[in-house]
Amino acid sequence: MNASIGLVTALHSPYLKLAAVCLALVACAAEPAPVTRSGAPMRTGAAGSSAVVDIPTLDCPPTNPFCATPATPITTTTTTTPTTTATMCSEVPLDLAPAGINIMIGIDGSASMVSHWPAIQTAIRSLAKSNAGAQFGLQLFWGEAADLWNMPTMNMSNNVCGEIHNKFLDVGVHTAEDMVKFLGDAPPGPTAFGGVLEISPVIAPLNYYLTNASKLADPKRTNYLVLITDGNDNCFGSYFVSSKDKLLAYQKLAIELYKQNIRIIPVGFDGASMTANANPFSMTPTTTDLEVLGTLLKHGGEVLPEVPKVDDPQKLASVITQVGQSISNCRFELPAALDPNAGANPFELSFSINGKTLPRDRHNVNGWNFANGTTSQVELFGDGCAAVRAGQTLKAHKSCARDICGTSAVKVETRPRAVLLLLDSSASRIECVDGSAACLSDPRTTPDRPLTFWEVVQRSIGVTLTAPINDDVEFGMQFFPAKNAASFSCEVATAAEIPPAQGTEITIMNKMLEKLPFGLSPVVQVIENVAANPGRLADPQTLGAVVLLSDGGDNCSGEEQPQIVARIGAAAKKLLDKGIKTYAVRFGSEQGRTPAGEEQLRALVTNGGTARVDPTNPAAKPYVDAKNAQELGDALASISDQLASCSFTLTGLPAMESEKDKANLFLNGEAIPFDKQATKLNGWNWVDAARTTVELYGESCTAFKTNRRTSVVVEFGCPPIDLL
Repeated sequence: MNASIGLVTALHSPYLKLAAVCLALVACAAEPAPVTRSGAPMRTGAAGSSAVVDIPTLDCPPTNPFCATPATPITTTTTTTPTTTATMCSEVPLDLAPAGINIMIGIDGSASMVSHWPAIQTAIRSLAKSNAGAQFGLQLFWGEAADLWNMPTMNMSNNVCGEIHNKFLDVGVHTAEDMVKFLGDAPPGPTAFGGVLEISPVIAPLNYYLTNASKLADPKRTNYLVLITDGNDNCFGSYFVSSKDKLLAYQKLAIELYKQNIRIIPVGFDGASMTANANPFSMTPTTTDLEVLGTLLKHGGEVLPEVPKVDDPQKLASVITQVGQSISNCRFELPAALDPNAGANPFELSFSINGKTLPRDRHNVNGWNFANGTTSQVELFGDGCAAVRAGQTLKAHKSCARDICGTSAVKVETRPRAVLLLLDSSASRIECVDGSAACLSDPRTTPDRPLTFWEVVQRSIGVTLTAPINDDVEFGMQFFPAKNAASFSCEVATAAEIPPAQGTEITIMNKMLEKLPFGLSPVVQVIENVAANPGRLADPQTLGAVVLLSDGGDNCSGEEQPQIVARIGAAAKKLLDKGIKTYAVRFGSEQGRTPAGEEQLRALVTNGGTARVDPTNPAAKPYVDAKNAQELGDALASISDQLASCSFTLTGLPAMESEKDKANLFLNGEAIPFDKQATKLNGWNWVDAARTTVELYGESCTAFKTNRRTSVVVEFGCPPIDLL
């Protein structure tokens, strides 16, 4: 650490930049009244709207085989002899009631939405009318401006946003008028700094569903989040965060929401265009960020082919119709116990529409399949779903096939993984990776500038958090020194600032992007604190790991080198004794690559159970020494691969042990051959004598690790497909 580093850190401070921007605008604090981007007064409110758009039912096109009326009457028979697709075996008296729909309407309440408020009211009334049997909820979100002159406040976030409001009406039996009243007459979000800037949070309000229990995540219903926004979030991370880093957060949000059975339909509303009367110094975007909304749509279920956008009033009705027709319920409940007089179990059922049998499609593309790997619900896909959406009736029958052998199915999960990231946030991280000072310019205006070491770390961790291989990891994070430590401090929090848990990724990204590197490097203290209080990492049912990412060794303990090495080694050994491995990745400037630091990191991985050994080079570093962004990304990906598991523990197994002789494993709908010879080179096999755990090998294991939204289902009752 030296004085020049401290000076670099101070010059890079966002609140000094923001203050300079505010002073340059002159009118920042003296503008007489807030204005919209068109120059109109902002807080006059928006006129209410009682208009309703009638959303017609989708047509059932003749090209859809399940929409055409059968040419001959349906023949009903009790025989099990194979028949034509137009002939059904005996109908099973099942109540195939739709599973139900939940619709949450999320509305951006920032100031720029004021001119669209009547249109939003119309959308609410229209969606409620066309989905009379659905349950609705409404979320209204907006933000306040931060006090830029209050340094302690700014040190918390390093952006222009203060408190974020999230007014929430959970899913339930609510009328359109209930929701319109809850919405209010105008957006509550204020402008800031004399109308120069509006406060627009989007990511944090969406993250609500990942950090709070909500009826919208009901696994038994079809859930939609209709998001109405201009997509211009300026509250996530530092005010100067690049759009690329925000897109990673939007991608992860959509992925995690979809995993919770929440499908996103983003609707874009353009902000008012800049005019000659608008503030020429406005720092607020003037149009909808379609790249952001497209990212949400792509990773959130792809309900529509493109983002619907209301960029002029004439498009309102067509957009409401498009959104309304995309909301469908193709999931149906099966009774808990099928009629024993019918002599049928769920695997003996066949489903038809207009006399045409729907094939079972485990790939969930075109046909039907059990929902969520269990037999309590079925869901339709492709043409069958389109026909039901167009008003056609789904019927259940006892299958005519002779080779029905299924008896039960269970969806399986891997052993939980918890990873705590320890991030060195000392002042030396602010240096440019190319040794210049060019990285100190504004990334929004100079996107091609070199990055700081800290920015490379932020981006690499962001990629790690969104990687498919880590979809089910419980991530936590701790800075050293602590998040809000004073400049050049050695302060370390006694417990993880973000404890490992499901759904923490967005919070981790936000805190990383807010954080400015300050302070020294208290490596000893942070690893000892984790060893003393490992929390979730030490759960015996969890695979726990610690990943320390630093640019060197400790310079805070005040101990001599032998004592430092001993303390680090002892803490790592204490973690390993609890089943927690410790990984170390060095990445940073050349000045931080010292013999003392190398010895400390060597002690960490040697005692932490992760030392790498190269028989051809005994002097090779046992930890990862990443020299550039590519090597850092590769190192983090390698650690993820080592922690990923292809072993699954099954619950809800058949009572009869003999039924386990007839088991088949399906990975994303594909049958994986049984490794009968126990070669462990490919396929799958039982791990334990009691046959409660299965494991994938070879290409099957790789496919599970690297594919997004992987599903592993084991079905019983049919002879296994053996690996030849």
